[in-house]
Amino acid sequence: MFARVARYEVEEHRMDEAVEAFREAASQLSGEEGLEGGYILTDAEGNSVISLTFWGTRAAMDASEAHAARLRREAAQKVDGAVTSVQYLDVAVEIAAAAPGRG
Repeated sequence: MFARVARYEVEEHRMDEAVEAFREAASQLSGEEGLEGGYILTDAEGNSVISLTFWGTRAAMDASEAHAARLRREAAQKVDGAVTSVQYLDVAVEIAAAAPGRG
């Protein structure tokens, strides 16, 4: 599995708008082949947003890059934010929650 992590700066008072803009972008990305899932994370104390997507193959992640880059730029621009970095990573270890009833 592979992950793309993008970081953004957004003014704190526009965080609710940013969440909605990134929710819209995520819905447009959801049809991409090979997408395994993802999250939009926010820093309640500051001005950071992180998008984290998981891909079944490196090829699928790479194939989605042009579309994802456009969606990143558009979402950030809607709230006068900026894309500050994008990383492409291999998922080395998956951490699963313990099954119910197991300590």
